[in-house]
Amino acid sequence: MIVVRGLEHLPPSWLRPVVTIGNFDGVHIGHQSVLRTLVARSERIGGIPVVLTFDPHPLQVLAPDNAPRQIQTLRQKLAALAELGAGGVVVLPFTRDLAHMSARDFVTGVLRDRLHVREVHVGASFAFGYRREGSFNLLKEMGDVMGFHVEKVHQVQFRGNRVSSTMVRQALITGQVSLARRLLGRPFSLEGEVVHGMGIGAGIRVPTANLSASNELRPRHGVYVTVFRVNGKSYESVTNIGTRPTVTRQMTGPVTIESHILDFDGDLYGVAAELDFLLRVREERRFASPDALASRIQRDITVARRYFGWVRRMKPGMLREGVGIAPA
Repeated sequence: MIVVRGLEHLPPSWLRPVVTIGNFDGVHIGHQSVLRTLVARSERIGGIPVVLTFDPHPLQVLAPDNAPRQIQTLRQKLAALAELGAGGVVVLPFTRDLAHMSARDFVTGVLRDRLHVREVHVGASFAFGYRREGSFNLLKEMGDVMGFHVEKVHQVQFRGNRVSSTMVRQALITGQVSLARRLLGRPFSLEGEVVHGMGIGAGIRVPTANLSASNELRPRHGVYVTVFRVNGKSYESVTNIGTRPTVTRQMTGPVTIESHILDFDGDLYGVAAELDFLLRVREERRFASPDALASRIQRDITVARRYFGWVRRMKPGMLREGVGIAPA
């Protein structure tokens, strides 16, 4: 997959681009449906499936206080689009100049003159241009005049509601990582670097790997069954997100992401890692003593082992579908 940042370096080899436009935060099952259509249409006409997206999110420029926290890092988004078969991604830097571009100028200057689109696939509620003045109908009208086809993308629904990045965010904010996994078609994942902690886990015989995550959005504070992916391997793990109230004696303060990797003994400091969230176990809470905390963590570990055992017995296909569970 070719990634182009801005329109200045578009490769001349992009013949008959079949394009979709959007933020694609999370690359959820609705986005995946769009990409499958894009790839199929590209194969049919001998073109290339191209995603036109923006970085940063437009609201981070126009209304920073109201901007949603992003589900993925840009690297994660690009990796997900590549896996779905996108042949090219144009990452348009979203600036105030771009925000003030009229809808007609965007179609003429970007879609026609720079990308030379053959087809454009967008949702029925698609809006673009200055103050979102452009609509699907305007895009289709201009496409008819300029010689490219505009197709309406059908919604993907889950339990009677349209799947959206907002729905995924709400699931994560409330700790519903199992629901998020169904909406994303894969586990929600944090990525970052393993950093030194305070050594508290080792002191209670439950050593942890502390992840400094790059993602803006994290699940609700609590304990989760997770998969820790590092150095090309995946390990079963239990993760706490929160403020360590048993240690700090308060429920506020710096948030840490600490994972106990089952049946693992090694040094991971400074290594890049990803953390997949599969199941919420419980809320984070303050215990009377470190020993009480250690006892509860052992129960959490038992829950995780039972969960992974159940998956292998009842849903072994999850291993082949990329859910992320793998033996140490």
